[in-house]
Amino acid sequence: MKVGIAQINSNVGDFPKNAKRIMQAYRACVDAGADIVITPELSLVGYPPRDLITKKTFVEKCLQALDYLADEVGDVPLIVGYIDYHDFVHPGKPFRNAAAFLQQGRIKRKVWKTLLPSYDMFDEHKYFEPATACTPFEFNGVKIGITIGEDIWLDDFIRRPLYQRDPARELIEAGAEVLINISAAPFYKGSPLKRSNLLEVLACGAKVPVVYCNAIGMNEQLVYDGNSLALDKEGNEIANLPGFMACCKVVDLSYGGVSAPKPRTSEIQDVHDALVLGIQDYVRKTGFSTVCMILKGDIQSLVVARLAVQALGKDSVKALIMPVQNDSFASTLRAVELADKLDIEYRNVSVDVVKESADLVVGEIIPNLNHPLVDDGLASRIRSMLLMAYARDNHFLMLSSANKTDLSIGHEVVGGDSSVGLGVLSDVPKIFVHKLAKLLNADSEWIPKDIIAREEERSKKQHKHGNEFTPPYVLLDLILELYIDYQQSGEDIITGHGYDESTVRWVQRKVDLNEWKRQQAAPSIRVTSKAFGMSRRMPMVQSFVD
Repeated sequence: MKVGIAQINSNVGDFPKNAKRIMQAYRACVDAGADIVITPELSLVGYPPRDLITKKTFVEKCLQALDYLADEVGDVPLIVGYIDYHDFVHPGKPFRNAAAFLQQGRIKRKVWKTLLPSYDMFDEHKYFEPATACTPFEFNGVKIGITIGEDIWLDDFIRRPLYQRDPARELIEAGAEVLINISAAPFYKGSPLKRSNLLEVLACGAKVPVVYCNAIGMNEQLVYDGNSLALDKEGNEIANLPGFMACCKVVDLSYGGVSAPKPRTSEIQDVHDALVLGIQDYVRKTGFSTVCMILKGDIQSLVVARLAVQALGKDSVKALIMPVQNDSFASTLRAVELADKLDIEYRNVSVDVVKESADLVVGEIIPNLNHPLVDDGLASRIRSMLLMAYARDNHFLMLSSANKTDLSIGHEVVGGDSSVGLGVLSDVPKIFVHKLAKLLNADSEWIPKDIIAREEERSKKQHKHGNEFTPPYVLLDLILELYIDYQQSGEDIITGHGYDESTVRWVQRKVDLNEWKRQQAAPSIRVTSKAFGMSRRMPMVQSFVD
């Protein structure tokens, strides 16, 4: 059997465009000799639709689009992900996360998703009713078992056992000879390799070929990386599709014995590609064509500018360089040099007059000002205010250059860089920003090497923020990863990893106290397992300490 894998990019709720993309991919696969074509989970809908599902006509329009697809499909069947109603006779949630088997102008079979994730960024139990049975069906003399998303995830690959059922095992025991999984698995650092390992274990355990079709693109904060795979019954990868790219491939499941090349496993390259795709897709899907940003000469804004040009091209990136008196001339010069090298349009605007006026007013309100961060905050908010005006008048999308480390401990200004537009680096820890800068310099020295070296050296030392000293970034990022990404308690970090108690408690307290700031920050592009926002939802006001 030759399976056409259509790794497509869906827009949430745009049924006409999604149906058009599906049919284009279907026809390309049919022309390439496919016996059957598969698309990702909710490919007709876009993932995640969230509360759009509850709008009165949403599911009706989805089903209308499904009927259109069925009419267009000929002898070669198409498996498409969509949303259906749960029956109105039995109690349960109102909808189904579903896959339809379309052939010869008809919907010949419908399959419901069984395992509904409700953790991290997932809320499927809120909307969907799970399948009560998993049954394979015959096509061209082969028994096929269709699974959706989480249905194939084994306990060994989830942090704790979440489910009492194993849909893949149920299908194999019922005689399935091929397992097909349509998925919308979001990317985070290390996830492509983890998925590859999961599918290898699944294929070896089930002793049948496994075909996995994943979505690509960005919806909400989530980037879908593709990296679709086909494996033989020994777990050898007989085909893999590229990451972060919409494409189709026809895979002959009779091919075996020699593994296809393993997908790239460089985490830094994957994160880079996710950020570039995230910028590109977010801009397109929100209806913008051009972005603007504040270019300050620091490593974060230099990295964001280069990523934006890679994603959109130089003509679609605009920058404002707005030094105030306390900013060093060298920093401003770096910003100008990069803008010239990238060949992007920029304006070098002094904001001293605005800052001086603000200082006079602040002096009246706070005659005995003694907090150093008030002055820094004023400058940041003035820049942000002017950027907003510039963006609004020109219909530009703003980009933020705040990093995850500073957002974690509250060292970003509310109303400043961290709260406007799209947070390109908001899920990228400080030390990882340095790695990105080095990667971006692979073809040319876009970011001065001495800046990277100086930043790396500074990250090994304490630095002063306001009236307090902050642990070195190299230490801070390690503790933050344990506390945020791995959800370890302060006690576990201290006793299990040997970190200084006062440092761990300081970090823990700063993270917990600054949730209110993060909830006002720009939405991020998720590249770690616990991004702020959709992946980590904490109360703004709480007093728990562990």
